[in-house]
Amino acid sequence: MEYPAFSVVDETTILNYEANGVVCLRGMIHPRWVDLAREGVQRNLKYPGKFFRDHTPEGSRGRYVFDFWTWPDIPEFRKIIFDSPLAGVAGELMRSQYINLVMDNWFMREAGATNAAPWHHDEPYFDFEGRLCIVWVPLEPMNRSEGLTFVKGSHRWGQLFVAPQFSENVPFVCEGDRYKPMPDIDSVPNRHEFLSWDVELGDCLVFDFRTIHSITSKSETACSTHHRLSLRFGSHDVQFNPRGPWTKETTDYLISLGQRPSKPINCPLLPKVWESNSR
Repeated sequence: MEYPAFSVVDETTILNYEANGVVCLRGMIHPRWVDLAREGVQRNLKYPGKFFRDHTPEGSRGRYVFDFWTWPDIPEFRKIIFDSPLAGVAGELMRSQYINLVMDNWFMREAGATNAAPWHHDEPYFDFEGRLCIVWVPLEPMNRSEGLTFVKGSHRWGQLFVAPQFSENVPFVCEGDRYKPMPDIDSVPNRHEFLSWDVELGDCLVFDFRTIHSITSKSETACSTHHRLSLRFGSHDVQFNPRGPWTKETTDYLISLGQRPSKPINCPLLPKVWESNSR
């Protein structure tokens, strides 16, 4: 069964995405897709995948866990990836000829959890270069204090920053001069303009791989349990370029599946999921 989108990606939305590095799309997907995502998360929790991660610190009253690259085994995620409007949203915002799935990823932060995502951007965690975006779908309504905050325009700074560990917020060892320490965003808030939104079911956020963001309330214990689905997509210009030892596990896995370094995406785990009608 097809479920319609309630809003559209028009030229103004694309220009806002390009300028700000993030957009909030209201009512973009039918609630049934949200239901499917919830069902997929519950199935995945029951049957964790190869890349299941538990970043819950010792003494925390709530878990902070996630899994990724599980769509081949989770039919609900597979249907969302191939049949929902989300891949097309990503393709239109990136003005792509076509796009590939780069990663399916869900997160669960339970009530009582004491840690969450620090300031970071996604690109240093991944072996891909080119135009990439994340479609972030909340599976419960969230006010802006419970969701994400973005540094407006930070995707255009032309700089990569060291990738922090989510569990202890200590830097990964990113080798080379390309990676600078993440600025202390919280110490100089007046230097930046921030974007955040209250979100309802059916809304989604889409942001560039280089847009700096974090969970809004990092210093407070989570007061309710939240789930979200993040789908990462790459445009037609993306290449697979291994970054270094800190991505070795996922690098080796993709190479074992046939993905070749310094080449465009061509791997069964990273399928083409949308193609422009204008080609």
